[in-house]
Amino acid sequence: MLQPLKLLSAPVVEQLLRTRSDNLHRYSTGDFLDLEKNGGWAIETRIARWDPEVVHELIPESSPEAELRNSLLIYRSLEGMTPALARDERIWARLCHVECLEYSRARWLRKIENLDNQVRLHFFAHGLPGCRDDNAIGRLWWNGHVANLASPSNLKLGLERLLARANIRLQIIDRADTAFRQPLIEGIVRLLGDQWFDSDDAAVADFMYEVNKRSGGIVFEALTPEDIDTHLVQCLGLAKRRRASATQG
Repeated sequence: MLQPLKLLSAPVVEQLLRTRSDNLHRYSTGDFLDLEKNGGWAIETRIARWDPEVVHELIPESSPEAELRNSLLIYRSLEGMTPALARDERIWARLCHVECLEYSRARWLRKIENLDNQVRLHFFAHGLPGCRDDNAIGRLWWNGHVANLASPSNLKLGLERLLARANIRLQIIDRADTAFRQPLIEGIVRLLGDQWFDSDDAAVADFMYEVNKRSGGIVFEALTPEDIDTHLVQCLGLAKRRRASATQG
């Protein structure tokens, strides 16, 4: 049953961040249910709703398969979520500290060392990079959002290609100038089907180097998909030749 998505107040987020070192026992083995009874812990948003039961289906593994499954679950379950709302740290901090605590802990707090830093990175969400790349739940929604932009007719295929290697996500999703230009990212994801990208992590970096170098001033929004594909295939060819030349040298 869908319920309004809840968020923390800004003062609660600030206090949790400031006192996280004192609460490491809560993050590692406990919970925040006693604190949740206080004010500022359950502000309902009128925009987004979700089914909390989806939490029980999340898999706390680091494999691409688990990341894909979890991204599908979170993206599809957060009804009414928008990119603007998804930049709000208070939503992701609430989910990580309450509803999704068990998953977030099992996924990101496996090692005792650097526990404080892992909590700061994955249970909070400072700025767009924090929401999009680091937060335990926020990154899953953003995976789905960018994959949906890249492959609107086949979300799973978009996720499969974006998450096939960690460096593909790093090179594409983490680049705001690429990830939010729908015609360009659609073309890139279409091209990721080329087996050359399976060679190693550096392949997509070489390709994106050529894309960034040769795409300045191009208004992709005004081009046809065929024109975009032609441009990106040229970039791919140059990346392959540069790689071959470096290998031979």
